[in-house]
Amino acid sequence: VDTGYEELNAGLLNRGWPLGGLVEICQQGMQGEWQLFIPSLLELPGLIVLLNPPADPFCQAFIQAGIDLERLIVVAAPEKNHFIACFIELARASVGAVMAWQPKASLSYTELRKCLLAASEGTGLSVMFRPSTAQQQSSPAGLRLFAQMIPTGLEITVFKQKGHLQMQQPHPIVLPLPEAWQAAPSYHSLNQKATGAKQTAKPKRLASVTPLRGKP
Repeated sequence: VDTGYEELNAGLLNRGWPLGGLVEICQQGMQGEWQLFIPSLLELPGLIVLLNPPADPFCQAFIQAGIDLERLIVVAAPEKNHFIACFIELARASVGAVMAWQPKASLSYTELRKCLLAASEGTGLSVMFRPSTAQQQSSPAGLRLFAQMIPTGLEITVFKQKGHLQMQQPHPIVLPLPEAWQAAPSYHSLNQKATGAKQTAKPKRLASVTPLRGKP
């Protein structure tokens, strides 16, 4: 399925996210990198399952992205054995997309292989977000990426891709941040090019936003 980013498509086999497989995203903390998949979620039919998200989904953000909340299901599985069981059943069920965040306990190669086999039995998009330290571990996932927010955008590094022989150091791909993401980087990571410049305008007060509540 098309990623929605031409630069990223050019670096992926078949020019898009693989379906019926396991995509692994290694990231430092939680900075909203999962939003990288929003263009694909809009293209895919079926349900969008958030398995073990690190924070409660912000409904307004999904609405602004054009995603129908009726398609959204949140599954909490903090225990590792429950997480693996849920991922396997959801991937096999071929829902539109499964976006899963690894629990605090690390996953072994055998456990990840079970998740991969389940994803290969389905036809949906299966994505697992893991901590940056997992990048150094062996994984059976067919596509592995490292994602991090930088002042100029979202930096993506493809360091494993099944069917592609990596002969040299992977070259990072920097995707420009959409306007909705501009406030996402933390203060210390903001571009400070104008540190010595005088401030000519008074800062505007940010409006407060109240999350939408679903129907009872």
